[in-house]
Amino acid sequence: MRMLLGCVSLLVVLAIVGLLAKTQLKQVSGHGNSVVVLPAAASSADIDPALAATPARDLPRQVQDDLVRAMQSAPARGDDSR
Repeated sequence: MRMLLGCVSLLVVLAIVGLLAKTQLKQVSGHGNSVVVLPAAASSADIDPALAATPARDLPRQVQDDLVRAMQSAPARGDDSR
């Protein structure tokens, strides 16, 4: 009886965690929802207006491009780095 109750409770917990993960992943993926912040609102919130005009779906690509550009450039080192 105790083993049966343990298995049932484990299945209930797994179902709840699965539902929570499903809802979180659905919110993250967005399915075509793009958020655009108006430049006026961005300036009042101390956000770069150029970044605020970028739709949210383009941000991962922009971040990836910035990272690739930063990794390709040589790091600035002083003479005493040896």
